[in-house]
Amino acid sequence: MRRPGTASRRRTPAARPWIVLAAILAAAAPLMLPGRPAGQDPLPVGFVGKDRIVDMAKAADPAFASFTPSPEAQASFVALIDPLHLRMFFCPARPADLALAAKVGQAVEAAANPAFTAEFVAAAEDLSEPSGPIAENAVTKVPEIIVYWMGSEVGRMHPEPGAAVETELADFIFQSRLQIAQEMMQDHDFFKFTFHKDLLPLDCKRCHGPR
Repeated sequence: MRRPGTASRRRTPAARPWIVLAAILAAAAPLMLPGRPAGQDPLPVGFVGKDRIVDMAKAADPAFASFTPSPEAQASFVALIDPLHLRMFFCPARPADLALAAKVGQAVEAAANPAFTAEFVAAAEDLSEPSGPIAENAVTKVPEIIVYWMGSEVGRMHPEPGAAVETELADFIFQSRLQIAQEMMQDHDFFKFTFHKDLLPLDCKRCHGPR
C-alpha cells in the first residue's frame, strides 16, 4: 500500500537474456548461411567469370584450393582441335554446384587451349532468374553443362554433387564427337575438314584407306 504523499514508482522489468540473444541471431542469420562468410558479396545471377567462381568456391570450402584437374582429362582438353564450347548453368547458393562449376573453370584454364572455351551462368534455385538465358537454352534443372562442338549443340550433361566432373566431361565430349563422326561416315567433306585422328574406335578406311 502506498504511503500518502509519496510518488508511485513503476519497476521496469529487465530485458530477458534469451530475448536479446534471439534478436541478435535473427539479425545475423543472413550472414551465417552455409558457405556464406560474413561480409561476402551477394550471390551472383547471370553470367559469371571463372575467376569469381573459383574465389567463391575457395571461400565456401578452403580445401578447394588444393584441387587439380585429372591429368587424363586435361590431356584430352589440350588435344582438342576443332572449337568446343561449354555453357554451364549452376546455382551458386548450393556449395556442391559451386564446386562443380569451379572445377570446370579450373580445367578450362589449365588446358590453355584456344579451341576449348566456357561460360558460366549463375541461376536462382527456383530457376526464376536469369529468365532470358534459362528460357533461351531450355534449362529445366541445374547444374547443367551444354556442350557445343563447331558451333552446334551436341549434348547436355548433369554432373552429380562431388563428381570428378572434369573426367566425366572429357569422356562425354569424346563420346559425343565419336557418335557424330559415325553418323557422318558417308560425308567425305566432314572428315576432310574435321580433326578425328584421336577417335580410335572410328573405322576410317573410307578416308584413310587405300584408294
